Amino acid sequence: MSHHRYPLRLIITADDYGASPRINAAIEACLAAGALRATCVMANMPGYSEASRLRQQFPHASIGLHWNLTAGRPVASPDQVASLLDGQGRFWPAATFRQRWVLGRIAPEHVLRELRAQHDRLALVAGQPDFWNTHQNIHLLPRLFSLMVALARQLGIPAMRSHQRLRLPLKGASLRKRLIQPFVWLKEQVIAGWTAAAARQGMRMPAGLIGLPESEAGLITLAQMVTQMPRVPVAPVELVVHPALQMTSARSGALADVQAREYALLRDPGLVDRLAAVGVQTVGFEALA
Repeated sequence: MSHHRYPLRLIITADDYGASPRINAAIEACLAAGALRATCVMANMPGYSEASRLRQQFPHASIGLHWNLTAGRPVASPDQVASLLDGQGRFWPAATFRQRWVLGRIAPEHVLRELRAQHDRLALVAGQPDFWNTHQNIHLLPRLFSLMVALARQLGIPAMRSHQRLRLPLKGASLRKRLIQPFVWLKEQVIAGWTAAAARQGMRMPAGLIGLPESEAGLITLAQMVTQMPRVPVAPVELVVHPALQMTSARSGALADVQAREYALLRDPGLVDRLAAVGVQTVGFEALA
């Protein structure tokens, strides 16, 4: 029995579709199971074209654009986006991109050109995106956030990810984080201001982001979150995941292990009913309309 009169509406979004065959296969299996209701596509990565089957096979799912400026190669002609690229014609890593952007070494017109190219490529194979976000949250930079919001509105993308973190009372994790990172609160206030401005411009967003600790007890932790929330937000909240098939290499690493655990959790067709039993209704970005 739910502890709330109304269910918590939850958008579970899988990032990085298109990045590799094992990621694409995992996301599609999770979409088929039912709890996963949204995924976003990296239009510059080798597996992007497989997104052409997503809307037909998973009509219940929201398909978004995972704008990417920090991994792989550009969709636009390299000579048209030169400031985004290193000497090998690849995007700068995220830390380098951020530094170069702050120092004015990234040309905004190059950013816009590449983002439009990625949008057009995805729209060609999978139709107009239902929402947008960015790989490695690269848009969370001064001036870049507003630039990307304005472009998304011009392109007619109706929704985006909210980066307002919903702090839920899980064993003091939020307090520890703030003690370790004293500028977290200030950063969150800045992002909240940007988010409010985007909402005033008509961009739809979930109420915020929740996160699961990197543990195998994902469903139990989610249930704890629901029962401890003081109230149910009017808008849905979003949980971001990165499921992938387990790598066979013994050196798969901690990240790959987390991806495999998320895959195991989300590919379970009984997850929808078990979430409903603890007061969680899974929805897509259409719930923001």
